[in-house]
Amino acid sequence: MAAERVSPPVPKAVAGFLFLLFWAVAIVAWCLVNVSNEPGPRGLIADIGIVFACAGTAGLFVATRAGFTAILVLSVVGAALFVLGDLAQAHLLVYFLRIMGPVIAAVILPTLKLVSGIRVLS
Repeated sequence: MAAERVSPPVPKAVAGFLFLLFWAVAIVAWCLVNVSNEPGPRGLIADIGIVFACAGTAGLFVATRAGFTAILVLSVVGAALFVLGDLAQAHLLVYFLRIMGPVIAAVILPTLKLVSGIRVLS
């Protein structure tokens, strides 16, 4: 018989603190956009702010350490793709990430949390 591995829950206070911390980093990044005169680094700084804002928002809807680890991994991958897209001027990739990050953080995760709490046919 296989044992199921259970990820420990994260306290709501820690999730709230990470939300505030990540949003503070995002706001600081957005305030620092005007530091550079080049369009590539300006876009990159703004996009890193988007990554932190999305990670903070998504952290409110995840209750386990495994979920927070998944958010961290997706944030690192998103930041790496933003670096690649902004510095290589791959506009299609950058615009896709600018749309998908907030959609995942603000639409898909809350919907999945709502749906997983509803019992259907039971």
